[in-house]
This record gives sequence, C-alpha cells and structure tokens, in this order.
Amino acid sequence: MPDSISLSAVAKKNIQRNPGRSFCLIVVVMLLSLFLFVGTVLISSLSGGAASVANRLGADIMIVPEGFDPHVDSILLSGKPSTFYLPSYAFEELEKIKNDVGIEAMSAQTFLATLNASCCSYPVQLVGIDFDSDFIVKPWLEISLGHELHDGEIIVGYHVAGYPGDTLQFFSKNLNVAGRLEQTGMGFDSMIFMNRATIAVLAKEAERIRERPLKNDGSLTSVIMLKLKPGFSSTASAIEINRLLNNKGIYALFSKKFVNSISASLITISKILSFSLIALWLLAIVIVALIFSLSLSERKKEMGVLRALGASRGILIKLNLTEAFFVSFYGAVLGVTVGSVLITVFSPGAVEALNMPFLLPSKTKLILLAVISDFAAVVTGVIAALWASVKASRVDVHEIMR
Repeated sequence: MPDSISLSAVAKKNIQRNPGRSFCLIVVVMLLSLFLFVGTVLISSLSGGAASVANRLGADIMIVPEGFDPHVDSILLSGKPSTFYLPSYAFEELEKIKNDVGIEAMSAQTFLATLNASCCSYPVQLVGIDFDSDFIVKPWLEISLGHELHDGEIIVGYHVAGYPGDTLQFFSKNLNVAGRLEQTGMGFDSMIFMNRATIAVLAKEAERIRERPLKNDGSLTSVIMLKLKPGFSSTASAIEINRLLNNKGIYALFSKKFVNSISASLITISKILSFSLIALWLLAIVIVALIFSLSLSERKKEMGVLRALGASRGILIKLNLTEAFFVSFYGAVLGVTVGSVLITVFSPGAVEALNMPFLLPSKTKLILLAVISDFAAVVTGVIAALWASVKASRVDVHEIMR
C-alpha cells in the first residue's frame, strides 16, 4: 500500500461503505460508554451523599415523638415536608436525666410543612433552629450567611428558587432570603431554615389558614438533637433514655443508625453496579470482537487485494485497528453525551427514587469521569478488534486471487 494513502482516510471510507456494520459496532460501544459513565457517576454520587450525611448529622441522638421514628429518616434525607411536635415537657424530662445518660448539649429544631409557595411547585419543609444552642446546622449555615439569622430572615436550600435579597411568602408572611446553601445531596437541599421565633409566627398563621390546630399541647419542638459526653455510647444512651422516659411520648433514636444504614445500602448498590459494569465490559468485548471477526471474514478478498498491492500484515492490522478506533470513538462520545443528558434530566428525582442522599460530583469531576469513560470504551473497542485484525492479516493472497 503506497505511503501516500492515509490509513485514517481508508478506515473512514471503510466505515462509510458498510453503514449497517458500522452502526452495530457504534451502538455496542455507545451502550458500553453510556453505562460506564452513568454507573460511575451513580457510585460517586451515592458515596458523596453518604459522606454528606456523615458530616451533617453530627448529633449522637435525636429525640422524636414516640411512634414517629420510622419517618424521620425520610425527612432528613429526602426533605419530605412534615409537621410534628414533641410534648412540651420533653426538655424538662431530658434535663432530669442528662447526667445519667451523658448528655453534654441539647438543641431543638422545629419542622413545619408549607402550602404550595411561590418559590416551589410543591410544599417545602421549613426548619426552625435555635442559634443559641445549635451545634448541627449552625456551623455550615454561618458559612453561607456569615452571621446569625435574624427574625424574618431565611436561608434557602440548593433546590429552592430564591437568592439573597429576594422575598418569599409563606402563610401570608413575607420573609427575606439572607443566604443560599451549597448542594448537600440531602433533604437539606429542599428545606428552608430560619430561627425558631420566626417559625413560631408562621405556625400560628398556619393554624388560622388551615382552620385547625397544628399542635395539641402548645409545643413548638419537633426534634431535639443531643450531643453526648466523651465515653458515652449513643446506642446505650438511647436505650437508657427510652427506658427512663417510657410512655411519655418521647423516643430516642441514635443518628448513627441512619449513617450505618446508608453505608450498608451504598455498599450493596455499589457491588451490584460494579458487577454489572464488569459484566457489561466483558460482554462488549465479546460482541465487538465477534462483529469485527464476521466483518473481516467477509472482507477476505479486500484484504487479499491490499496484500497484492503491497500492503504488509502490519499495515493491514493497523488499518483494521484504525477503523476500530474511529468506530469506538464515535460510539464512546455518543454514549457519554446521552449519559450526560440522562443525568441532567433524571438526577433531581434520584433522591426520591433511591430514598438515599445523592450528591452529584463537581463539574470538573464529571468531565474527568466522561473522559475516563470515553477512553475506556475506545480502548475496549480496539482491544476487541485486535484478535480479528491479526487473524484477518494472515490471508493467503494466492488463494484469494484464484
């Protein structure tokens, strides 16, 4: 084969000459690239979400209304709007036993589900925190805000439409947006934070609008976060609190349960995804190799003509691998493009569908994962075509030309 003839030009002509074969190969590589990219992003997003939960849930124990504990994880992790209250004597009861169970600090939070609001097409969760005693939310709220929340001020989650300087209305009350949170991958992204004085005003207004009381005992405490003294076990202390406060409408739930549960689920999902990706990769190698083998078997005469024109076995192998490279490259780029669209469209519903924290990687990491997925898919296509290319290069010129 004359040196003046470009291998890439010939390879592209071969791809265009047989569109059916080329289409099948491109689709196979596209699916491989698509699942590699989406699967890797899923694993990374779930890992990031689990890390976010571990970092944000700094409480050792959460005190919730008795009988409501199965629903707390859905509130904290998915941001599901809810309104519930502890008995008004909850703090007093905990004060009586705090030395026995090792309580170092306590902080109350108040949950209030909104009606449909101008900022959202669905109800959102309002959360009132006590800035004087808070040790959970306050540190990372202050990063976004720079000061304590004043009365009538709110900080909105990442998924809530509102920016500093805007005014949002809830229960006929106008509230000023003082800050906006970075994405966490948790229910915090769909929550709105304020101080407890502000949420108390909203709760009274909500009673009037809804024409029914939101609380039976006047309490405005939904959850009490507990921090234990060093050396105390959250599991043992939670059990002891439940024993001492049995039948008082209070239930102690150790928050590490959520993190452990999420970690266990993450490991299971990651194993399934990893196994699926490996199986898909092996299957893609077999299919691409088979298609290339059948294709090159049909092109023995073409290979013989090229040999007769002076092309060496090495040239034929390079030609076939160049063709495999272009086909794999087209399929890989198409797969990552489709995967990016799917992630953009469906990632907002991932938290609700998986009932787990889901934190997408940064744009830089997503680009890196896309490049790695492209590279892996292209290398897979070329490797799969190597055996067929070597076999096809052994064509007997004299036998073909008879």
